[in-house]
Amino acid sequence: MAMKNSIFLLVFSVFWQSSSACSWWDPDYEYYNLFVQTSINSPVYDPFLLTESMPFYESDAAQNIPNENIEDWQNYFGISYEQAYYLVFIASRESVDALAKGKTTNDKKLGFADSNFRTKFKQALLYLAYAKYLEPYMAYKRNSDADSYYWGFLPEKTVADLDYKKVTEVLTKSWNAETDKDLKLRYGYQLVRFAHYYHKFREAINYFNLYVESLNHKGIMYYYALDQKGGAERALGNFMQANYDFFQFFTHTKNNKSLAYNSMKMTQDLDFQAMLRKPMSNDEKFDLYMLMGYHSFNNPLAEMKKIVAISPDAVQAKVLMARAVNQLERSMLPVYYNCPYDGDDAYDPNACFNNLKDNKLPIVLNSQISLQLKEALESSLAQTKNAKEKNFWNLTTAYLYFLNKDYQLSKEFLNKVNASDKTFGDQKNLFTMLLDIVEQPVISADFEKSLLTRYKEFFANDKKTGVDEDGYFYETGNSTKDFVFDILANRYYLQKDNAKSFLLQNSVSALEYNPDLNLLNAIEDFYFKKNKNEFEIYLLNKLNADFVVDAKLKNDVVYDFESWAANFKGTLALAKADFQTALMNFKKVNPKFALRAGLISYDDDWSLVYKKGIYNGFSGISSRVFGFNKIECFSCPESMVMQADFLNEFPFIKNKMNKAELAEAIIELDKIAKQNGEQAAKANYLLSNFYFNTTTIGYFRELLTFDIDNSNGEKFHSEDFGQPSVHFYYKDYSTYPYYRDQFELPLNYAEAALSKAGSDELKARILFTASKSEQGLFYKKINENPEAFGQDSWWLDYDSPAIMALKVKDYRKYFKALKSYSNTAFYKEVKSNCKYFNYYSNHY
Repeated sequence: MAMKNSIFLLVFSVFWQSSSACSWWDPDYEYYNLFVQTSINSPVYDPFLLTESMPFYESDAAQNIPNENIEDWQNYFGISYEQAYYLVFIASRESVDALAKGKTTNDKKLGFADSNFRTKFKQALLYLAYAKYLEPYMAYKRNSDADSYYWGFLPEKTVADLDYKKVTEVLTKSWNAETDKDLKLRYGYQLVRFAHYYHKFREAINYFNLYVESLNHKGIMYYYALDQKGGAERALGNFMQANYDFFQFFTHTKNNKSLAYNSMKMTQDLDFQAMLRKPMSNDEKFDLYMLMGYHSFNNPLAEMKKIVAISPDAVQAKVLMARAVNQLERSMLPVYYNCPYDGDDAYDPNACFNNLKDNKLPIVLNSQISLQLKEALESSLAQTKNAKEKNFWNLTTAYLYFLNKDYQLSKEFLNKVNASDKTFGDQKNLFTMLLDIVEQPVISADFEKSLLTRYKEFFANDKKTGVDEDGYFYETGNSTKDFVFDILANRYYLQKDNAKSFLLQNSVSALEYNPDLNLLNAIEDFYFKKNKNEFEIYLLNKLNADFVVDAKLKNDVVYDFESWAANFKGTLALAKADFQTALMNFKKVNPKFALRAGLISYDDDWSLVYKKGIYNGFSGISSRVFGFNKIECFSCPESMVMQADFLNEFPFIKNKMNKAELAEAIIELDKIAKQNGEQAAKANYLLSNFYFNTTTIGYFRELLTFDIDNSNGEKFHSEDFGQPSVHFYYKDYSTYPYYRDQFELPLNYAEAALSKAGSDELKARILFTASKSEQGLFYKKINENPEAFGQDSWWLDYDSPAIMALKVKDYRKYFKALKSYSNTAFYKEVKSNCKYFNYYSNHY
């Protein structure tokens, strides 16, 4: 029977799962992995390729390696692998026991075990029958419940449920009676494992010497037994011997290298240099050097050079080179660029920005990375001359030259790669396409056409989405297609073909996070362009994919690019108080238009659903947008928070409006506001309220930010993000929301209202809005340069002495004026409703 996984693997696995299961960040999706590490063509070493989110690299090829224990039985019995697998792992103990007694069985899958087979292999079948009896109990003995808690979940049965003396007597008698060395070795293995799991550590070592080592027969089960002996040595504190035993198991197993390495890593005194002083073959040295490179987790090339100095064709050298290339990719090809931290100087992002704008290949490259790339390139280049099997090394060298932007040399080595081998052929085709793109002086219409003819399958079929094992939808964002889009978007950006650069990287709705009218105009020009070529149609389809309405909502909702663009332009114009431009654009919007294709509300299961009558990005605007907030609460109902005065005096303001109707009402208000008298003052007051309420600290902040509600989204905290000086050819556009409030606008309307107001009650109302706008200007001042006040932009202390001094000196004008109207009914009402206002009125 196959050895059960070591208890130490269980511990390692439980720890890994508990530490990573709740993690939302997966570093293996944070970079572009273009170089396929498994091109080392040695699945047994695949687990030791580079990954940062799993204990070991997982590959289909590694998981499909034939079981070496079964192969051993297959050769012993002279049957097929499938037959041996069924006999050893699946067939019942009763069936195998019957075969051992010369009887037949009803299990048709054991039909190969005819009478000759049963006679010839009677002793082996007896061994298998007893091994099947033992196997359910082969788990580490627990000393106490505390052990169970420490080691994690263990099987219900353990070796403690068996009679130690009885089992060891059966196994030793069987060993003594057996003449077949293969079977004696297996009985010896069972003895060592049983004693080890039973905590009889010294006996386990003695059993190994007496019943395994003495045979001088080093089949695969010898090393399985040696692994068990290593566990006993470790338990006794013989750490160096234990690690050497585990290492021997590592070297000679193809199925359990990860298990063997875990055993070594969890043992004290993991001294590779001391192990090197022991006599060992070159193959063992290669494994040890590889583990040294793997264990250090920094520069695998140092150990790789020691390997190739002995044998340029050692597969372990490929493992370390593949890891080195993957390290470079993680540094040079991040999915999300993070200047200035990727540059040499953390305080000067210009070098990083300029490097990303390189007109060939946008990558991160600083002095440290350059040295690593140079070392990897030199090592790989030497291997193209010294190694006999050159495909891997030619491909690696070609790719490293590509990263180094030496495209001609990259092509030379790529041409040497034999594409008939699919392992290398697919990568050769990919790198050929990348070189084809970066070598273009201009991404012309002719080249665009060739992209979808030469590489049609690539653009059509690259997969970047799926459903994970828990049923959750994911989008990786780091597919090979995304990387190609990075290159093309960068080239378009430099060619000032901004629409194509943007659309390659984003859905058009990403523009809502950082409105740019010039960019929208470029996208519109592209949208209406006649006679588009195939690639431009591809981009148009990508744009249109953002504007899909559920079939059930077709009669209620319109969501199309033209209405979206008109709403976008109108909203920007309204935010700047350009009322006529706003109205002109809003009239182009279909009255049934809704952002997010009408899916603007959440049901009880937090699924997006359509809900009629609420604000949808265009319609459903409440007349209370012209009112003032009685309390500070974004999540509270509008009726609880907002109060609107004087609306009955302006009957053209509807209770519910779309943006066109809103613009018409504002135009009428603005006309009245330009006149004189109390009515003009009230019109200015309502406009002042409107423009304060639609700032990012106002209750209706979603109205001018292309959002659907006022919940705590990132758009309303864009001071925390800041506007990057370069958008990396529109890369990650929605990652950096950028809205800066114009508190001067509501303040100007408030000033105009004050100059025309007569009654104290109206003046108190106006000064309340002016005070809030003044407070907004104060926040804006601090957020623009928090360092000037000794503050961190991620956590501002507005009550710090330096900030409070500024506030008292420059941002109390309207609040002080408001306090002079403390005898008004409005002042008293607001003071009673707003605890914050009450505190300030009593303390300042």
